Amino acid sequence: MEAHNFLSKAKSLLTNKYPYFGMLASRLKQEANEEIDYFASNGVKFIYNSKFIESCSMDELLFILTNCAMHHILAHQQRKLNRKGALWQLATDFAINNLLSKNGMKIPIGANFNKEYKNMYAEEIYEALKEEYYSGISNAFDEAKNTNDAINKGDEKEERSKNLFSNLKNIEDDLDDRVEDEWQYADSIAKEVAKRKSLMPLGFERFAKKVEARDIDWKFELYNAINRHMRNNYAFMPPNKKHIYRGVALPSLTSDTLSLTVAIDTSGSIQEELLGAFLEEFKSIMQNFPTVKIELLIADAKVHSHHTFQGGEELNFPLKGGGGTDYRPTFDYIDANLPMSNMLLYFTDGEGIFPKYPPSYDVLWALSQKKERIPFGRSIVIFD
Repeated sequence: MEAHNFLSKAKSLLTNKYPYFGMLASRLKQEANEEIDYFASNGVKFIYNSKFIESCSMDELLFILTNCAMHHILAHQQRKLNRKGALWQLATDFAINNLLSKNGMKIPIGANFNKEYKNMYAEEIYEALKEEYYSGISNAFDEAKNTNDAINKGDEKEERSKNLFSNLKNIEDDLDDRVEDEWQYADSIAKEVAKRKSLMPLGFERFAKKVEARDIDWKFELYNAINRHMRNNYAFMPPNKKHIYRGVALPSLTSDTLSLTVAIDTSGSIQEELLGAFLEEFKSIMQNFPTVKIELLIADAKVHSHHTFQGGEELNFPLKGGGGTDYRPTFDYIDANLPMSNMLLYFTDGEGIFPKYPPSYDVLWALSQKKERIPFGRSIVIFD
């Protein structure tokens, strides 16, 4: 129980000093397991050896929790760029630890930290490591772990630090899709809270992935677009009661000012497989934005039905359609029946008649194919 309380205290300290890091670290559920030597993190649970946790200093715990959380945040970029394996994990570790050092966090002896990688993207560090360690070396990760010249192998404490803080095998980066989406959503909320408190970590603009157009992940862009239109009220008074028993004060969250409308094109040009994909993405949006009420419109050349959903409610409604595609009735319907809408997300193939004038609210077109010209709003291509 002492180890559990020690970890809870560390999360509270992180949340107070570094709201961004603390909110992300607090997502990891604590679970004692005396069969492991140190700790492990799979993106959902932080599993730990109680004696080890009790032997750590508070600085070491702050480092471990933050480092684990940030690795899960980077798992999205890992799969997107197909940089799998130990070398990419090592590159992200160097990037993370340089960021933590820049923000005044103490880096334990033996951690992967090199000032030469200061202000470098993980992708740039990866290329440097690949050039250095992939030349005739079969196991780059094991070789790279031994590059910390400051480690004194004769010192028991430093040897323990070397084995722990340079060992990334217990930090799972290859998250499943749902867990990954949850981390990306948590990342957006944590950033918003940190910005409101003027406590966003230093150097974050360099820590973020350098994105080229061809690398943009549509789902990440979709959720970010929705996030930008959330007008949440974050407040520490009253705090979120769910976490009070752990001694962790996280902000309460309300989302009563977002009006999100989603339209699904059921015209004849939308094949059954694509229509099923649209529905799956709608379910995913509901799961990732459980506090948001969503107005769903089913339409082709006219609006066939209007449904309201929130959270994990069951999707049970007929999909009427099969005619031509005319977007104008959908926009007319919103004007007449949903005047508080401030965003429309339209799943379609882009083959239809558009309104002559753009609406007052923002429009995001989730297209099944690339279109050369969309008259208004933003568009992202999905399922390409």
